Amino acid sequence: MKLVFASLCFIFVYISFLPDARSTFVGGSELVRVRLLTTTAKVEISGVALRFQNAEHPYRPVAIPQNNRAEARLLEKDGRQFWAVRFNDRDPEQLFAQKYLMVQGENLRLGAKSLPSRVLLSSSAPRKIDVVGVMPLEEYVVGVLASEMPLSWPLETLKAQAVAARSYALAVMEERKDKPFHLESSILDQVFRHVLAEDENDPLIKKAVQAVRETQGLKLYTADGRHVLKAFFHSDCGGKTTTAKNVWNTSVNSGVTTDSSCPTNPRAHWKLALDKQELSRRLGVKDVLKLELVKIPSEDRVKAVRVAFNDSSEKIISANDFRQKLGFQDLRSSLFDLKKMGDQFLFEGRGYGHGVGLCQWGSRVLGQQGRNYKQILTHYYPLARLK
Repeated sequence: MKLVFASLCFIFVYISFLPDARSTFVGGSELVRVRLLTTTAKVEISGVALRFQNAEHPYRPVAIPQNNRAEARLLEKDGRQFWAVRFNDRDPEQLFAQKYLMVQGENLRLGAKSLPSRVLLSSSAPRKIDVVGVMPLEEYVVGVLASEMPLSWPLETLKAQAVAARSYALAVMEERKDKPFHLESSILDQVFRHVLAEDENDPLIKKAVQAVRETQGLKLYTADGRHVLKAFFHSDCGGKTTTAKNVWNTSVNSGVTTDSSCPTNPRAHWKLALDKQELSRRLGVKDVLKLELVKIPSEDRVKAVRVAFNDSSEKIISANDFRQKLGFQDLRSSLFDLKKMGDQFLFEGRGYGHGVGLCQWGSRVLGQQGRNYKQILTHYYPLARLK
């Protein structure tokens, strides 16, 4: 275990001393590692001036800056794992013996997917490769902002979202500092896409860059000021936010607020009808007899769902897990009521998302009303400190 930890520390310190890749948008001292995708035991990367490296070998330079392709695949021999790298389908393969492999170049792509100028390849499981983007934190925040919120929304709303995204990222980076990657690029953490350099000419991307630059370095902290706040956010709180403890049973508490702005969301009110067979299938159980909602005192939100079966047994599922099993896109929030009509279970609710922290649709209205980003953040994180 010590050897594995030492290897992680070596490669991460090593990454931090690589020559700075050109950051199209904003600088930043922290480097964030984002898992962009997981693929099978072979990846094909194209780009300009491709070079590969691990902790024991120098870069394999390309003589002139031209478009190149490289294939990296995992091999296993005598219980050891190797990376085999071949350029342009013709050069002899080069073998690298370590678990991690760095790739650097310009205009990197994996198929049609654009990649940051630095990528870490990591073996996550037998014959599986994690493709991890390595980039300055502020550049990452631009990619989150361009994915998580419509850039046509008010600038002050975008700035509030940028601070929340930066704070969340830093808190998770601390939690996972010894892992090959800090963050997922999906709803499991924050949705992220790599913004190409040429996108900077797009007026909306310029707006995202402006929002990040004008809040650069600003973070939300816990009430005692000791830790960066894991600043959760969601689409639509349905009228009132809730605490992280009510959703994930964690100790993070940034406060709650009542929000009358959410009904502007066109998807704020929703219904979901499932028959007994489909409900049982989604829950991964058999013979659901009935459901009973366990609600949070003083809130309309569902805390858990008690599932009763035909054999008189029962199971309690947290509201978040229940939503995940039924589909976050279908059971859109924990603000719902339930009716049973024959074999049909009818869920009717409001809001979209877990309801913790910044409500994106509510922050849009506050921005339209002339509130600045600090006021928006204070509204949604009343117990947090901005500094």
